[in-house]
Amino acid sequence: MKNPFNYLQFATGDGFYDRHEIRADLRSRFLSGQTNVVLYGPRRYGKSSLVAELMSDLEKEGILCVSIDVMKTPSIDLFVSAYVSKVYKKFAPVKFEFKRLGELLKSLRFKMTIGADGEPGFSMESAQSRIEPEALEEVFDLPHRLVPANKRAVIVFDEFQEVEELLPDGQFERTMRAVIQHHRNVSYIFLGSRYHMLRRMFADRNRPFYKSAIAMMLNKPPFEESLDFVVSRFESCGKTISRQVAGLLVQKIDNIPYYIQQLGFEVFRLIDDAKRKTVSSDDVETAYRLLSGFNRDQYEQLMLTFSGAQKKLLIALAHERTREFDDDYRSRYLLGASSTVNSAKKILMEYGHIERIEDKYSVADPYFARYLRGD
Repeated sequence: MKNPFNYLQFATGDGFYDRHEIRADLRSRFLSGQTNVVLYGPRRYGKSSLVAELMSDLEKEGILCVSIDVMKTPSIDLFVSAYVSKVYKKFAPVKFEFKRLGELLKSLRFKMTIGADGEPGFSMESAQSRIEPEALEEVFDLPHRLVPANKRAVIVFDEFQEVEELLPDGQFERTMRAVIQHHRNVSYIFLGSRYHMLRRMFADRNRPFYKSAIAMMLNKPPFEESLDFVVSRFESCGKTISRQVAGLLVQKIDNIPYYIQQLGFEVFRLIDDAKRKTVSSDDVETAYRLLSGFNRDQYEQLMLTFSGAQKKLLIALAHERTREFDDDYRSRYLLGASSTVNSAKKILMEYGHIERIEDKYSVADPYFARYLRGD
């Protein structure tokens, strides 16, 4: 029987839940006219799934949509090749008219390629670690020049904070901002998992993207909606889970959408293999222990990358969440001076290992927290 939970791909269709208000809000904004949005939120909260559903909504309304994951383009030449390929394939009125591309991008030379999926695309003729501002301006202006005046388009940049690594001295941000601010029929969505970095890019008055997009925060879904989702997913396959046991499942992994899908998947696998119809609390506990064990080697390697102060802070937060690191808290867990804790906290938050949710600091990954507690 097909497992009704999905954590390896974007959650779409019946696998997508909650987010109704923000999805409707975003849909309305992009249908109404040109707007840019930066979507904040801790990792595993479902930002990419939300945007995938939104793109589906918008394309049904005739809006052209393209998404690019900056994490998968770790150099400027790879980014430009991927960006040009996706934008040109989606927006060009005559598909793969190579001569037309050369007319639009006069400062760069491209060659036609065939991807692993058999689809044609473009790549730069030679790898480059730097690209002149004029050439980069042409690349960023490509969507505006291709999209017909009577059409609209939305471009999504996932893991957008990674553009900091593509060119030195903020050249990427400055050039992109200078170009896209003149686009009237192309809108942009920016999101990323290292959301503290992303927030600085759009909230720091000294950065090019300062106040260039509407900021929206994606929080945890309501607990009751998560319960409804878990119950409905099991019921869709003829299985039964009580609201009490569903509540245990959701509580175990802090009501984080990705982990709900992952733990639900494992619980379903266990009872389906056993030919049982009803989920018990023991099933949830067993699946939780299994998943925690699967990641043990990864967590052991991760611990080698932390300083002593960072390890102490992680262990403290795994045992006790806190609103502030006052004298009592630091003394209880032998954390040392306030300045030492703040330095460790800043780095751990930067890389998404700890989060501040509902005004409390906590370890972001519930399985990692279990490992740190030694449960």
